[in-house]
Amino acid sequence: MNERPAIETIRLTGELEVGRKQEIRDAFALRDGARAVLVDLSEVTYADSTALTELLRFCMTAQREAVPIAVVIRTRQFARLVQYAGLASVFKIFEDPGEAFAYLSDCVNA
Repeated sequence: MNERPAIETIRLTGELEVGRKQEIRDAFALRDGARAVLVDLSEVTYADSTALTELLRFCMTAQREAVPIAVVIRTRQFARLVQYAGLASVFKIFEDPGEAFAYLSDCVNA
């Protein structure tokens, strides 16, 4: 039996800008049966409004489906962008992927 992992991971890297819109949108698709999702953006160096819009859309969909999401952001520039856009309270944001995984594990096992 090939069982899906309890926590799925979405990992994007580099510069997330309008030229990668379809890739970003495809990555931020909530999979059927997802129980929790770790969005690892720890290696994102730049993100424009396209990436933020897709991330927000994804998180809203997950919230409607009661699927917990943890977002890992390590770069100051990207963290500042999320803060300035007023989205810091919309996502559960972590700097450490291990802490994000532990949070999601608690959610899944609750």
